[in-house]
Amino acid sequence: MTTRFSTPAQPDSPPFMVWNLDLNEDGTTPRDKSFIRIPSSLTQSCALRFRVLIGSTASIDARLHTNYPLDGSDYQRTKFHSKKFNFNHQTELICEFRVQRPGPYQYYLSYKSIDDDADDRCDAIVCADDCNPTVERAYRTFKDRRTPTAYFLVDPQLTLGGQSLPLDGIVLQSMSPKWLGLMKDWSAQLAASSKMGYNMIHFIPMQQRGGSDSPYSLYDQLELSDDLFEKPLKRAEKDARLREMLLEMNHRYRMLGVTDMVWNHTAYNSKWLCDHPEAGFNLENSPHLRSAFELDTALSEFSRDLSDLGLDRMVHSVEDVEQLMAGVDKHVVQPLRLWEFYVIDVETAIKAVDEAWDVAAETEPIADSKLSQLDGDQRTEWLRSHIVGNQAYTLSERYGRTIDAARTAAVLRVLSNNGSKEEALAQLRNLLDLLNMPYYREYDADVEAIMKNISERVKYERLDQGSWKFGKPIDDNYKIVDPLFTTVEASDSSIPDDRLHLANNGWIWGGNPLDNFAGPQSKAYLRREVIVWGDCVKLNYGEKPEDNPWLWEHMRQYTLNMARVFHGFRIDNCHSTPIELAEYLLDEARKVNPNLYVIAELFTGSEDTDRIFVQRLGINSLIREAMQAWDPHEMSRLAHRHGGRPIGSLALDCLGEPGFFTDDEHGGARIDGIVAPLSGSLPHAMFFDCTHDNEMPAQKRTMEDSLPNAAIVAMTACATGSTRGYDELYPRHLNVVHEHRRYAVLDDPLNVGLGEAKARINRLHREIAQYQEVHVHQESEYVTVHRVHPVTREGVLMIAHCAFKGATEDAPFENPRLYGTAAAPEFAYRLQSAPPDSLDSSMTGDEILHGLPSVLKELDAPGIFKHTGSSGMYTELVLPRGFGPGSVLVVRTRLVDFKPNLDWKIRTCADEAVSKLDLGALNVALYRCDAEERDTIGDGSYNVPGLGPLPYCGLQGWFTHLKHIIPSNDLGHPLCAHLRQGWWALDYVSGRLRKYSKVYPQLDSLADWFDERWTLVKRVPNFMLPRYFALTMYTAYQALLGRALALMPGEIVGRSRFTNQLALTSVQLLGHVSSTGLRPDSQVGTCSMSAGLPHFSTHHMRCWGRDVFIALEGLLLVTGRFDEAREHILAFGSTLKHGLIPNLLDSGRSPRYNARDATWFWLQAVQSYCMLAPDGLKLLDVSVKRRFPDGETFVPWDSDKAYSKSSTIAELIQEIMQRHAQGIKFREWNAGPNLDSQMRDEGFDVSIDVDFAHTGFVSGGSQWNCGTWMDKMGSSEKAGIRGVPATPRDGADIEIVGLQKSTLRWLSELCRKDQFYSKGVVSADGTSISYVQWDQLVQTSFEKHFWVPLDPNEDAAYNVNSSLVNRRGIYRDTYGATAEWADYQFRPNISVAMTVAPELFDPEHALICLHKISAVLAAPLGMRTLDPRDMRYRPDYDNSNDSDDPLVAQGINYHQGPEWLWPTSYFLRARLIFLHNYIKTRAGQPSELTHALRTVYHELHAHMVNLKHHISNSAFAGLPELTNHNGSYCRDSCETQAWSSGCLLMALHEMARLESVVHDALAQIN
Repeated sequence: MTTRFSTPAQPDSPPFMVWNLDLNEDGTTPRDKSFIRIPSSLTQSCALRFRVLIGSTASIDARLHTNYPLDGSDYQRTKFHSKKFNFNHQTELICEFRVQRPGPYQYYLSYKSIDDDADDRCDAIVCADDCNPTVERAYRTFKDRRTPTAYFLVDPQLTLGGQSLPLDGIVLQSMSPKWLGLMKDWSAQLAASSKMGYNMIHFIPMQQRGGSDSPYSLYDQLELSDDLFEKPLKRAEKDARLREMLLEMNHRYRMLGVTDMVWNHTAYNSKWLCDHPEAGFNLENSPHLRSAFELDTALSEFSRDLSDLGLDRMVHSVEDVEQLMAGVDKHVVQPLRLWEFYVIDVETAIKAVDEAWDVAAETEPIADSKLSQLDGDQRTEWLRSHIVGNQAYTLSERYGRTIDAARTAAVLRVLSNNGSKEEALAQLRNLLDLLNMPYYREYDADVEAIMKNISERVKYERLDQGSWKFGKPIDDNYKIVDPLFTTVEASDSSIPDDRLHLANNGWIWGGNPLDNFAGPQSKAYLRREVIVWGDCVKLNYGEKPEDNPWLWEHMRQYTLNMARVFHGFRIDNCHSTPIELAEYLLDEARKVNPNLYVIAELFTGSEDTDRIFVQRLGINSLIREAMQAWDPHEMSRLAHRHGGRPIGSLALDCLGEPGFFTDDEHGGARIDGIVAPLSGSLPHAMFFDCTHDNEMPAQKRTMEDSLPNAAIVAMTACATGSTRGYDELYPRHLNVVHEHRRYAVLDDPLNVGLGEAKARINRLHREIAQYQEVHVHQESEYVTVHRVHPVTREGVLMIAHCAFKGATEDAPFENPRLYGTAAAPEFAYRLQSAPPDSLDSSMTGDEILHGLPSVLKELDAPGIFKHTGSSGMYTELVLPRGFGPGSVLVVRTRLVDFKPNLDWKIRTCADEAVSKLDLGALNVALYRCDAEERDTIGDGSYNVPGLGPLPYCGLQGWFTHLKHIIPSNDLGHPLCAHLRQGWWALDYVSGRLRKYSKVYPQLDSLADWFDERWTLVKRVPNFMLPRYFALTMYTAYQALLGRALALMPGEIVGRSRFTNQLALTSVQLLGHVSSTGLRPDSQVGTCSMSAGLPHFSTHHMRCWGRDVFIALEGLLLVTGRFDEAREHILAFGSTLKHGLIPNLLDSGRSPRYNARDATWFWLQAVQSYCMLAPDGLKLLDVSVKRRFPDGETFVPWDSDKAYSKSSTIAELIQEIMQRHAQGIKFREWNAGPNLDSQMRDEGFDVSIDVDFAHTGFVSGGSQWNCGTWMDKMGSSEKAGIRGVPATPRDGADIEIVGLQKSTLRWLSELCRKDQFYSKGVVSADGTSISYVQWDQLVQTSFEKHFWVPLDPNEDAAYNVNSSLVNRRGIYRDTYGATAEWADYQFRPNISVAMTVAPELFDPEHALICLHKISAVLAAPLGMRTLDPRDMRYRPDYDNSNDSDDPLVAQGINYHQGPEWLWPTSYFLRARLIFLHNYIKTRAGQPSELTHALRTVYHELHAHMVNLKHHISNSAFAGLPELTNHNGSYCRDSCETQAWSSGCLLMALHEMARLESVVHDALAQIN
């Protein structure tokens, strides 16, 4: 096929990104977005946008507060900048700002909510009773609200050699400076790491070490270790040498530096502790530790005196441990009498009460009343709280728990019935024993825990060969358990001893990391739950710098020193570091190094807790450990979890839409870009093959597994890490305390251990950082990982044969098949143990660290064989010979016959392809339900196996599913499965456009665009088809929507997502079908409006008079489609007969005239057209040919008489008014079962007249027909209702009277301006009545014939039959119905009259009624069509109901409670009109006026929130005809209805006009 579209060159730079976050209704962040990570790039600018729906709870005065420095100032965590949400026209508020600084940030929303606690709860807005409501709701005060704090994290921008280093490209190696030797000699070590492909070095702390020589027990945080330098140097000189080394590492070896930050503790012998013992948890600032300290001291003495106590110092067995623990109980626990810290001292308490007896109150009324009501445990607990108290108690001193003696004495008087003191004191002893019982139980439980924890620790340390105490005697040097406390020397003799006893640090298995286990609420030290680091003192920071100023400043200087030199921090023991401290220190560090890269280990056991640390501290990568995997399956799970998207994932480009950012920093400049939703994610990972804390593979698995383990890690889509010695195959984990050997200097690291293989793996990891699509597969002992670039589709596939213990040489493995993919070998290696005699003598010295003897064998390339099968071409990989445990291979992959720029090709030229499409063609391209499609081209909608037929044949039908598939990347969806099976969907999309080209030739261009892309897409393997199908469809879909909206110039179009969605229903519901049109001879391509889809789509059921003209103002006039509006007005006008517009047009062939209201809605539409369209009044002069020349007699549409006479629109209007004035009586043409099989014979008789003598109302109908929109005819023989209308509504219907009044008002105005040729009508008795007179007659008659007053005493003034009133404070639905009770039914039709003719209503009465409508009839989406209090109320419509119930059978209750949507918009407009007018006329300050109006608009928008959600999620992309009870789904409803969306557009148009004025006023006030 010849290429029609020239693909433009790709832009050099990526577009500006606007990351959008839609907030919940209450302003909170959606839970699935609880972790927000914003990528940072040197080449792509971005902004963050928050969006709130207007009408949601959080939309009044919404402001964003964030500590991101919006004004460009320095970052301060506690300084929040406020930014107002912009009024984005009608449906949403946005707040956005450019994101340029990395780091962790917080935000929250403040807003105002209506005070629902105000004293207006009787208001009928919230109450349905008949009390007199007010409008004071609009004047209530607002309450200030705020959301909980949420977080977002902006990634740092890391660079190497001027090039960006993505986080997923990091390859880190951990090193201990202690084992590197002198810093001057580090260059050779760093060169080796660089050759091995590492680009980041993590240095274990290099500060002065404490007495244990552990690098994590720092003697002085501000001083580098002396043993790193060849001679003693001053601090500044050391720091300068370190800076030089880091610069060399960066510039020469292209590696960044990261160091550990140890904030949680200091060495037990840190000199500064003597000067600042308050820096630790001592017995003075933490007296609750005293009991733990006494126990710890006793255990140390026990260790020293063990031999003297007759116990063996050596522990060889569990039996020895048991004997030892018996000694602990006898010689430590029992003599300590620790229970004294728990209980009340009985003797002391009795003495105190004895002394207080005479001075205490004689009685205590509270005690007297309470004790008489309580008994048993309840009485005991009351006594405990009353005389002991409920204050928090810590074990800070013996017998520290006391009683209130005076209060106890008063209570005893009650208990002893005012007996003697001696009797009372005797009773007190029993009472104290009772009160002490739970304290003794608490003590017993703690002692049990103490004994258990000591026992378990002894077993581990003395019986486990891996422990450093194994084989050691219990003595002063190797105590029974490590001491929990350190006693430092006093720098001043005046310092009390309690200040010198400091708690050591450690950790607690399974403890809550957010709790301070040294705090007063914890007994972890006493219960020996702390797994202690005996060489480290835990630091006591408090919560803020003021709590311990010297310590905070000391650590700040330490942090700044490291931040100035290193590119990143690893936070040691992060989960136990006070989070407030870490926040403060990291904030300080980022002041000197904004792009600080922060990594940490978190042993919290909870993803939610992990997220707290990540968000608050700004941790960029969480350390994850491959050595935690116990088999290949777990290894594959970890690799899958730590990053990437599935291969063939739907393009991220499908999530974005063209948009713009308003840059407030540059005068509100508009920056075009892409608006894309922010996705929630897991915290970024740094996946280690082995950390410096882990056991080596040779210990935990096998040495041979070092290679496959490393390869699997390197293939994950995240940062990766390793530890020095892993590549050299160290036999075991190195103890950072006791190990003193040094790293070997490797002249040729590529030939040592993993060497060449690991270097290639590392370099590969950096190269494929952008290969974000991943597939992980595990089969027996093998793990396969495939990484693919999402655009170029180039890939790297790795197969690893794991060598866990027990691995076999010939484990089963099915040869991989790569469909549509070519492969080329990259490398293959196997790691094996070397024979013992191969051990070089240079590897056995005591000074240097060496690895195990090994052989790294380069294997043959895998077999690569091309085949063709039923699914097309594929490549088969065959493992090379000798691919046993410890082997890995890597191949490069690429798609065969694939255009590398296919993504760009697909995304271009769509606008050009749709540029010639008109709205009729767009209806075809986007929509068309099954019936419309079959009617026009003979084919139906596409049927997806497992899903069923699509709702539309055009692109919107596909997006019913794609709009959910794309954001969730749901490749398992049935549609994706179907796409992978073949090209049917692709061919359907373009094929149907070709068939329509006979109607719309311009569709050929779009079909060509699709076919060009399908030709390329069909070359990709089937598993990629969902991706490229979605990308192609998305590109076309966006272009079509853009074109459609551009062709609708109405002011409302383009204001927001919601108005766009509503406007697009105009395209959706106006289209060409073959079976019907606006005229019998309609030209091909002429569009007609469907009343609703899918039910009203073709033939005579498509075009309904009342539906079209109720919807016309919104769907056609408000959207600027004036030509189509004009055509519909003229087409229906041409069929005027009997003074009526037809209910069913049927192309004008056989229209049906059984609607009394369609004519008045047509007149209202003509009025609206004249007011809104350019030169609208000229419509009145347009001449139309009359389908029925005399306006009375039926003639066939194709006879010579048809269309032989013409009338202007003005003449048609006059004819309508005149015919009504004289009375209309006729029998429907073709009356009988052929016309309506359900209607009784008398129902075909139509009668309408006007009562000029009394009211001037148009009245008509009978009990046997239904001439208004509530037109359900009974059809059930079983229920006895066939031919019986459910809602005849005969008489004067309130909405028709309103429409009549609107027309009379308009015609009167035209007459006054001499713009209408006739001044009035002649009644049946020959009386001339001007339009002004008729208008005035209706005006004066309305209230007294429709209002139902609140006060029954006023009934006579309003012609009310009091016995029939069901609800007061409303307007009647009809006046003069055959069944008089029907007049008093409460229905939503009132709102129509209020909107089109507000002048009819007494404003106070109208407001009362509107409140009633809101409370009684308003539902989640629509309006209840009948008062729930009405005995006929049945809210669930089921047209298939085959019961004998006459109130529901065969859906007779269609309008007896089900909730219709179109009246909702009239209700909203009516509220707007009357509340707006009332508030404007009420005296008050401008601020009061705008406050009240804002409240009104908020409540109107709040009513639309559900509508917004519905249209966004609707399969038909529209608003339904109706819903059942409380908004529940109705299967018999049209899924999208013209008047539902059209009327809402009308309401939004009116609201926009008035609301802009209010917002302008608010802006001036603020």
